[in-house]
Amino acid sequence: DSDVSLINTDLDEQQKEQIKQLIQQFPDVFNEQPGRTKKTQHQINLVPGAQPFNSPPFRYAPTRKQIIEQNIKEMLDQGIISPSTSPWASPVILVPKKDGNLRFCIDYRKLNAVTIRDAYPLPRIDDTLDSLRQAKFVSTLDLRSGYWQVEMDQDSRKKTAFVTHKGLFEFNVMPFGLNNAPTANPMQMHLVNEPWHTIGIDIMGPLPTTARQKRFLL
Repeated sequence: DSDVSLINTDLDEQQKEQIKQLIQQFPDVFNEQPGRTKKTQHQINLVPGAQPFNSPPFRYAPTRKQIIEQNIKEMLDQGIISPSTSPWASPVILVPKKDGNLRFCIDYRKLNAVTIRDAYPLPRIDDTLDSLRQAKFVSTLDLRSGYWQVEMDQDSRKKTAFVTHKGLFEFNVMPFGLNNAPTANPMQMHLVNEPWHTIGIDIMGPLPTTARQKRFLL
């Protein structure tokens, strides 16, 4: 099918055709809007005695306020955030990207300072390479907005609240900037993809060989 193009691959023609058929069979997993896993939710556990804080919003020029407003609108439309009445409030920070655009981020330093850090280990590169030694094929997958595919625990959402000139909002999904998000992501990927081998924020593992394994991967 001309709608599916496989480039930069070492697969033979039969294998390419199998992959194309698989993609066409499960088009929903390649949706423009990322889905959300039902396997787990992200929790923010606080150190004893931690109290809510209410930081004021940073001041921005009108052009940057427009960027903030556009990001808020898009996240509201997608169900990423909701209006909030939380006692917590972290400020928005616009971070320059390499291409000159600005990335919408939340300054969670105060929240991270009172968050209990998870001990879940990040995968070791040497162990990863050892586990792939006998693999015939290796595939790599990149999740679109991977953090946003994990819902926040209901009681933790108020802790993610952020303040802007447009009001207070909280995340329904795991935002970038939480100190446990980098370790939470591979842990959740392990749960979702078990028994497949999972590595880091992206997935790398042996390409499935049976029809059942291929269906499970998608």
